[in-house]
Amino acid sequence: METWGEAVKLVEGVSLRDRLAVTPPLVEGFVDAEAQIQMNGVDFTLREVARFDDEPGAVDFDNSERSTPGTLPIEPDDSGWWHLTPGPYWVVYNEIVNIPADMFGMARTRSTLLRSGAHIGTALWDSGYSGRSGSVLVVHHPAGLRLKRDARVLQLVFYALDQPAAKTYSGKYQNENK
Repeated sequence: METWGEAVKLVEGVSLRDRLAVTPPLVEGFVDAEAQIQMNGVDFTLREVARFDDEPGAVDFDNSERSTPGTLPIEPDDSGWWHLTPGPYWVVYNEIVNIPADMFGMARTRSTLLRSGAHIGTALWDSGYSGRSGSVLVVHHPAGLRLKRDARVLQLVFYALDQPAAKTYSGKYQNENK
């Protein structure tokens, strides 16, 4: 395993499959686990796409004035395709994560999406977080992007801590979209 000092190790291969087999599983709700479980992470698939409404978000230091813009769902066509023009979108994944206290996750856009002129921006999946996550998808290509329902768009990579985190996630987004 690769390491970051002595405190963090990439969870890969057999170790990743072992972590996926516990209860609750590290990831659940796969479209096709055999296709999605990679050597170094798990591919996440597209469940929903939405536009942001016209209200701005607000971010402050202590979250007392925090707000996020609403979203307006976009339905795919009859063949399951979304036809997206350039701009930002909110996407939600099929998969649900259950990150134990001794792990955290980081995600990267899959290369085919990048090669198509789009990327997904994500936050850290904190120790103790559980839920069906969402991220911002930005389409940069002037001609837009076509995405099909259940497309593999992101890979989540997990890291094991040498001991459980002293404090785990307990924020606003805990158990979201389950």
